[in-house]
Formats: sequence, C-alpha cells, structure tokens
Amino acid sequence: MIVLGIDCATKNTNIGLIQDKEVLGEFSEELGRKQAQKLPFIVEDLLTKASVSLNDINYISVTNGPGYYTGIRTGIAYSGALGEALGIKIIPISTMLSFVYDLRKEYRYLAPVIKARQLSLYCALYKFNDENIEEIIKPSFCKAKDFAIRLKDFEQAVIVGSDRELYVDIDQLPHRHLNRVSGPGRNIAILGSVMLKKAVNSEELKGNYLRAPDIGASIG
Repeated sequence: MIVLGIDCATKNTNIGLIQDKEVLGEFSEELGRKQAQKLPFIVEDLLTKASVSLNDINYISVTNGPGYYTGIRTGIAYSGALGEALGIKIIPISTMLSFVYDLRKEYRYLAPVIKARQLSLYCALYKFNDENIEEIIKPSFCKAKDFAIRLKDFEQAVIVGSDRELYVDIDQLPHRHLNRVSGPGRNIAILGSVMLKKAVNSEELKGNYLRAPDIGASIG
C-alpha cells in the first residue's frame, strides 16, 4: 500500500511517500508564498525519484489543521483535486499530531505549540503508549496562559515548537522544550497508513481552522 502524505499547514511544506510503512521519500522546506505553485512539482519529483507513478498511490493523507490558513487551504485543495482525479480516498490528519508523531518513542507526553494570531496559539497534548495515541488536550486555539495552566498537571510533557518562546507563559514553564518548525514529511504519510478508517471522499474533506480568518494579506 502506497500513501502520499501532504502537510502545508506549518512553516515548512512537508511531503512524505511510504509503501507499507517503509519511507520511499520525503521533502521539508519553507516555500512561503510559492507553496501552491511549487507543490505539484515537488510531489512529481518525489514520485519520480521513488519510481512511483500517480496511479500507484492508494491513499493521500493531508493535514487539515489547525495551522496557517493559506497552507491548510492549499493542502486540502491539492489533495482533494488529486484524490478526485485518481479516484482514491483522502485521510485527514491533525496538524498537531503530525507535528510530533516521530517523537512518540522517545517521549511519552508531547505538547505541540504553533503560533496563531490574536495573542493566542494552537496547541494540544498527546500521550503515547507504544502505538496507542491518547488525546489528553484536543487541538485547540487558546491563550498561552490557559494552556500553561493545563500543562502544570503534566510536568513530564515535552513542549515542541519554535514558537513557544513568543509566549512568556509557555516559555517560562519548567518543562523540557524541543525547538522545531515542523515534523518530517514521513509523519503525515505514516499517520495516514495507521488511520485508514478516517479516509473520506474528496468532497467530504474539510479544514479544521478552529477560528475565524484574519482580515488582510498576511494569514497565519
């Protein structure tokens, strides 16, 4: 089974390609405003290097939020169009889970943090036990102070993200911090392979934005 994973919702554009959980290729780079323009060519290049054709893909997994508005829309639009063209289903995956999934064997509790507007952040808290995932705090849009209060009950939680230092309440917590702007491309593809029951048709794919959009040219 071949799964193509697409994550456009964080600072980097992350693409992963796996076959039966073996990583065939991955991509992670900050593309900025060229993300939508370059995405099809990056996918094509990744497939070519892995000697895989579009028709070989069995599923597409895509992060549907929360995260950067433009990125969420880009990922969903491209994944939906490709899934429709290939006649295959799409697996929506939380951006927050994809952000930390590769760290699950090293840390039992992981708290991803991504910058949001309105002096708030996107956050979550997961507990991992082997391959079992427990969502202790579901993906949320909240004030840093509120999330910091909830994390005080989980001192062993590791806070993951490059944006946590923007929030005093989070940065001053005694918890361990790991700096990263996104998870690796493989995360979203591997998550898709273990969450096949969440697969939907292209027209059912929706973004999990958690808040209303900002007004203006800069969206995040």
